[in-house]
Amino acid sequence: MKPLLSIFIPPDQRRISINHAVKQHGVSQAMRRRLRTHGRFQRNGLPCTWDTILSCGDCLEVYLEAPRHIEPWSVPLSIAFEDEHLLVINKPGGLLMHPTSDERYHTLANAVIAYYNSTGQADAAFHPVHRLDKDTSGLVIIAKNAFVQHSFSKKRVTFRKIYDGLCDGNFPAAKLTVHWPIDRKAGSIIERCCAPTGKWAHTDIECLAHGQRLSYVRFLLHTGRTHQIRVHMAHLGFPLLGDDIYGGSTDLLTTQALHAGGLQFVHPMTGAYISLTAPIPDAWKPLLQAHLGTIKSHNNTAPTT
Repeated sequence: MKPLLSIFIPPDQRRISINHAVKQHGVSQAMRRRLRTHGRFQRNGLPCTWDTILSCGDCLEVYLEAPRHIEPWSVPLSIAFEDEHLLVINKPGGLLMHPTSDERYHTLANAVIAYYNSTGQADAAFHPVHRLDKDTSGLVIIAKNAFVQHSFSKKRVTFRKIYDGLCDGNFPAAKLTVHWPIDRKAGSIIERCCAPTGKWAHTDIECLAHGQRLSYVRFLLHTGRTHQIRVHMAHLGFPLLGDDIYGGSTDLLTTQALHAGGLQFVHPMTGAYISLTAPIPDAWKPLLQAHLGTIKSHNNTAPTT
């Protein structure tokens, strides 16, 4: 098993605790708590404990207890990016991110574990950096270990998440910025709504093409509230096609027309700038052609407001 972290204590370093050693290497407080409970440590190749004091010249290796077992499910994956730290998948709509009490087998997590097994990555695990709803397609980042996952939050990595969507009706504005807070809807564990009691939510919207029946819109998220785009569009009176929870019509599509088509971020381990795109779902193309005619470029540039 590969260590999450290898630390060499330099000759001029005073005696130091494991806690301080890993802190100096950018490990967050939350991750250090997890390591204290579930971590394993070796000093100079021999087992040691969290309370061990390291001396100059010591080599510390840090391991983390493997996550709960996920059954592999062999299914093709659309991989947009991969290195030793990260895997970015273009997730199809209709696929859950991880197992639930109702679905233990056919999820993205199961598929990723099968992919790791088939490519000889026995030490890699499923640690999503962010999530997509079951019926939302598009780009999602999977860290291969918990340390990389925590590095995103520790280093406050800034994401640019660009989504495409199809909404009901003739969207009237070329560009629009929404700053409506979102809260849980009273009496529901699933639905959200715009409410002054909620958490601040910021969405930039650009209409790429519009017709009487539907419009093709693009979104740049500045916050990541649950159902943010779906709630903002419904509150505007233009719910997403197929989104029956928030009032969208279901005669053209039966699941919400939302796709995470653009993603930009700075890699927390290498410092490289990563920019990725994923084409719109095939099911949208005949709708665009039939209802909208000429459309702006399908590239995944963010809305500008």
